[in-house]
Amino acid sequence: MTKLRKARYDKQYRKKNRKRIRANQAAYFQRTYNPVKAAKERKKRMPYHLKYCRQPRYRAYKREYDKKRRARKFGAFADTYKVLLQLVKEVKKQMPDRFERYAQAGRQQWNPINQARRRRKNYE
Repeated sequence: MTKLRKARYDKQYRKKNRKRIRANQAAYFQRTYNPVKAAKERKKRMPYHLKYCRQPRYRAYKREYDKKRRARKFGAFADTYKVLLQLVKEVKKQMPDRFERYAQAGRQQWNPINQARRRRKNYE
């Protein structure tokens, strides 16, 4: 019973003295934080972080997380956006990028006829 009472008291105390507690924390941080030392520590840990990021399990998790994060900007239409991406993926699978290359602007537009001419010219 005393633990519950203490937890309740702490919660009220933190609520009432929030500004002072935050000021003390900020002052302590200013006294103790050394940006040069922190940068050196980060560089020491970087190889381990990179190794972790290359793990298949993390990559699968990150892929899903990023998809959800990108869809979030569409709000209520997030699910619609996900379906649209799947549809575009399926369309590209069914129809190669030939038409995209054909549609590209520029002097050397890709199309089957020009491609054949270029091959003939290179062979001769």
